[in-house]
Parts: sequence; C-alpha cells; structure tokens
Amino acid sequence: LLDAQVLLASGKSVAAIHSAQDILHTARHSRVPELAHSAHVLLGQAMEAQGNYRRAKREYYAAAATIERLQRGLTITLRPGFMEDKGEALNALIRLHLREGKTHDALETLERAKSQVMLGYLSNRESLRWPTSDPAAQALVDELNQLRAEHHWHYRIAYEPPTGELSSDLSADQAVQAVQSCERRMRTLTEQLYLQTESTALALAPSLEDMRHHLHDDALLIEFYNDGKHVWAFTLSQHSLNVYPLSITVQSLDQLISQFQFNITCALKVGISPASRQLAPLAKQLAQRLYHALLKPLEVELIGRQHLIMVPYGALHYLPFHLLHNGATYLIEQAEMVVLPTAGLLTHRSPQRSGGARVLAHSWEGKLPQTLVEAQQVNMLFGGELYCDQEAKRGCLQVEPCKLLHLAAHGEHRIDQPDLSYIHLADGQLYTDDLLQNDLSYELVTLSACETGRAKVVAGDELIGLGRGFLYAGTGALVLSLWRVDDLSTVTLMETMYHALHAGASKSGALRDAVLASNLDQHPAFWGAFQLIGDAGPLSAL
Repeated sequence: LLDAQVLLASGKSVAAIHSAQDILHTARHSRVPELAHSAHVLLGQAMEAQGNYRRAKREYYAAAATIERLQRGLTITLRPGFMEDKGEALNALIRLHLREGKTHDALETLERAKSQVMLGYLSNRESLRWPTSDPAAQALVDELNQLRAEHHWHYRIAYEPPTGELSSDLSADQAVQAVQSCERRMRTLTEQLYLQTESTALALAPSLEDMRHHLHDDALLIEFYNDGKHVWAFTLSQHSLNVYPLSITVQSLDQLISQFQFNITCALKVGISPASRQLAPLAKQLAQRLYHALLKPLEVELIGRQHLIMVPYGALHYLPFHLLHNGATYLIEQAEMVVLPTAGLLTHRSPQRSGGARVLAHSWEGKLPQTLVEAQQVNMLFGGELYCDQEAKRGCLQVEPCKLLHLAAHGEHRIDQPDLSYIHLADGQLYTDDLLQNDLSYELVTLSACETGRAKVVAGDELIGLGRGFLYAGTGALVLSLWRVDDLSTVTLMETMYHALHAGASKSGALRDAVLASNLDQHPAFWGAFQLIGDAGPLSAL
C-alpha cells in the first residue's frame, strides 16, 4: 500500500493502479475490509489523476460503502475513533460533484454520511440499552455504579474547596490519580456493556425532496461543509438549491470562532460591569466578521425568511449562529432559528405526548438557588411532577415520558472526555450513557444547566456530549446552553420562553421571544447562551 502511494505521488498513476488492484485482490481474499477501503481510495485518486472522474467516483463510492458495512458492527463508543481517518472518500466525492456543478449530488453525499448514523440510532434506540436482564451484564452495571460513586467522591476532593464533609487523607494529587483510574475502568465497563447490545443498522438517508417537503414556505436551510481547507454553504428551500464557495479558509474560520469564544469567556469572568461593556463592541465586531464570512455571500436568500435552519459542520457546531451580526441587527432579531446536527433530522417525526411537565431542580448545595424558583414556575404553568433538591434523582427519568422535561441543575462539559460530561443530581452525576438507557422521547427537553450544549466534534462530524445522548434517547427538541450562564438571568429567560410556549408559540419562536425580551445592549455572553436543537414547531395540544 505504501509503495503504491509512493508511485501515485511520483506521478506514476498507471503503476499505482496496478498495485492498488493487487491490494484489493489481497484484501478480498484475506477478508480485510479496511485494506479494501484503502485500495478503493487509492484507485479513486489514481483515476482522478488521469482525469477519469467517472471511474474515480465509482471507486470512492465503493470505499464509502465498505466503511458503511463496517460501521454496522461497531458500538457507539468505538465508531468515532474508527472514523478518525476514514473521510477521504467522502471529501473526494463531494469535491468531484462540486467541480462538475452537481450541487444536488454533493449535498446528498454529505447528508448520506451524516444522516445514516443518527437516523439509524433514532429508529433503533433499544439497541443502545444495556441487557441488564443478563446476570453478567447486571454485574458490570453494579460495578459501574460503584465506580461512579467512588469517582464522584474523589472528583470532589480533587476539584472542590476542602470542607468538613470532604475530609480525607488523600491529597488533591492523589485524588486526581484516583479519578483517572476510575474513569479508565468506567470506560472499559461501558464498552463491554455496549458490546453485548445488538448492532444498529444504518438508516437510509432521506432524499432532498423529502427534506424540502418538511420546509415551510418562508424557511431556509443552510448547511455548511469543509474539506479541511475550504468552506462551502449549501442553501435549501422549497423551490431552490444552491451552493456558495466561501472565501474564508478553515484555519481562519477556526481562529475567528476561537476569538469570539475567548471574548465571551472574558465577559463572563468579569460579569456585568464596565469591563464587560468594553468587551461588547469587540464581540459585535467579531460577530460581524463571522456574518460577513459565512452569510454575506448568500444574504439575498435571507430576505423574507422567517425561519432559519442551521446545519453546522466541524468547528461551526461551537458557534452561536443567532449572535451573528449584519451591522444593524443580530440574526436572532431577523428570524426564528433552530440548529440541526444533520438536515435529515427534518424528516424524523417528533414525539407527541400527553400530560404536563416533569421538572427536576437541584440547587447544587445552595450554589444555584434560582433553579428552585425556575422549577416552580414551569410546574405552575404546565403541572405535572416536581422534584426539588434531594428528590431530584436519576431514577426520576426511568418512567414514561410526558410532554416536557425541565432539568435545572449544575452541568459540566468534559472537553478531555466528552462522554463523561454530566448533570449533577441528588444521587450523583447523570452521564450520557445513563441517558441512553432511558426513554427520553419528550416533545421538549430544557437543560437549564451550565455548558450542557457543548460537545466535541469527531471525525465524520459526529458529536459527543450530553446533547447527543438526549437526541439518541428520543428527545424531539432540546433547549440548552453553550456556556456557563447566570443563575438569575436564566430564570427570567425561561419564564418568558415557557409563557410563550404555553400560549401556543413554536419552540423556536418562544426562545426568540425570550432572547429579544433580554437587554440586547449588554454583552451577548449574558443573554445569548441558549439555542434550540431539533423540532422547531409548537408543542402538541396542551
């Protein structure tokens, strides 16, 4: 394989093709599909070098199909690492389609890669649940729960200020080592549990015509894509499909997003003060530069649009699109907005539930007192079940879903190990794996907690974090935060949003009303943290 790659890099494409064909024969004879994938990619590259684009696309499609077959046998924990270096065929196919002006084929190829996995899990949610009826599996679950309790204890000793309750002979460094040891064992146990579940078949990616059918007349879907260097924006409406090559490079875009995030972080550190007011003009300037780079080329398509559907790619998953600024207004002032991890999610039917709200509020030992106020407001509007502080436990989720789930608690995103991001409840930490073991097919889940909307993007544009856990567990729509939010301002925003929902507003409209009711003259760090993911429509009949 290496020899053939050297031949191709040396311009000897004919010799590279013969070598690649020998590799493919060996791979098939020895049943090594990963080697077959590499051979198909190499053949595609060689054909492309000769100008035979039709044959090149055939080889790239064969490489992609090989990877799809392999993915069917992978657990949810194994796939992100496996896909780390398997994006060449996808990128090459999209590049060739765009070169030939086949915008429709380019977007369908992109969506085929993104939609199959997510829609496959949504259609087969039971395949993610651990077989606890099996004694061996139950023993693993019991060990995992014990480890989690130890992890929680050591984590507090390592990272929280010392108190009488946390007295221990362990030093902070020893506690950190104990935390890391627990986490390694926890990951091993969850992997063993997922290996005992059934494999999830990939779903058929919906066609663009299917997606168009689910778009309103005044809606525009904007899906981004990059190949590691260049960025494109696809636009899809009921009547048109276009693609815009953007002038900004991936490296420049990543730097701009990092600068915007750093500005928000600085504003949050100083709070509402003269210092944050000085940071606000720079934040607006960065938001304008991002708007100019991402949306200015397609600005004519934004005219008259009341609903914008953003489908990010790569680092754009970390960007609050609603805060982009055109020089006169923020984007959220122009239209209702929703974010989708894949455009194919448009075709997935959102759950419809009876009943009111299930509300869990945990004040984190009094550090977040307003969470209890927030919870009572939701309960007064929608009725249902209210669990506060010591009653707010993980077991409250092991029941039949109702219309709304509201979680007001402390949450933390683990950038190093996003699968270990959690929401803190009375009986410990609620992890992504815990979410997948429950039926969470609520019409709307609101995570009024710190950093619940943050995630890590891995190869194949797959997200890892709490948000993915809720979506894979059946949640129709999610309202979550992209950064740490002020306890008091969140109460006001949630009150406005839920009153609008109760009055019949769409989810995207209710969140927009709540944002616009905030003081937009302040730094956006204090009012722009929340975004909507999933179904944007109103709740079913109350």
